[in-house]
Amino acid sequence: MTNQSAAQQATEASTDSHLIARINAVAVKLVFPFIAKEDIRYYLNGINIRPLPEGGVMIVATDGHRAIVVRDPNGFAEEEIIVAISKDALKHAGSAKNTLDVMSDGQSMFSGKVAEPLFIQPGNALVDGIFPRIESVMNMKGYTEGIQGSLNPRYLYDALVISKSFGDSIRFFTTKSESDALNFTLSGIGDLECFGAIMKKRDLNTGLPAWFPKKQAANTLAEV
Repeated sequence: MTNQSAAQQATEASTDSHLIARINAVAVKLVFPFIAKEDIRYYLNGINIRPLPEGGVMIVATDGHRAIVVRDPNGFAEEEIIVAISKDALKHAGSAKNTLDVMSDGQSMFSGKVAEPLFIQPGNALVDGIFPRIESVMNMKGYTEGIQGSLNPRYLYDALVISKSFGDSIRFFTTKSESDALNFTLSGIGDLECFGAIMKKRDLNTGLPAWFPKKQAANTLAEV
């Protein structure tokens, strides 16, 4: 009787589960490099899916040093959630025909164009916690196009790799302030829109070296 009751409860739980989010799988692959890895701030170890008032969703990932936001105009989210992403699932995230589907019971899967499951993530993928308001550090006021300031080259490299893999161009925007992030935008990724930021480093690299010999006047053409 006890076993039957447990089976009935499992069936009822499965029946009650429903879809709470569906996004373009490519968006997951775009933001994955920016997800924190084994951070004690556990809520950063996943992606934030947030419904937008004007429709669609934005997908956010950050490790505290850089952040990336993708707007999926065709995405759906019943509510704001944080979802853990398995690295093994990324091989199914390269096609815009595929989606990441998240259920209310925490089950998540990458599905094909006719909603067939391609990869079911193990366990409960929903992460409890409050994801930081990314708009508090990513702003667009006072920015002009260009790159300025000291940057972690690995973070810059990741942004360039993303643009090479998914888009057809990348543009950088900066301010003179060392406390403002270097922003970038990607284009050419279908219906998706992508905006990212890399925090500048506060280090002793103040610019070109003062010890470099000054230019001397040339006496002959050979010295030019």
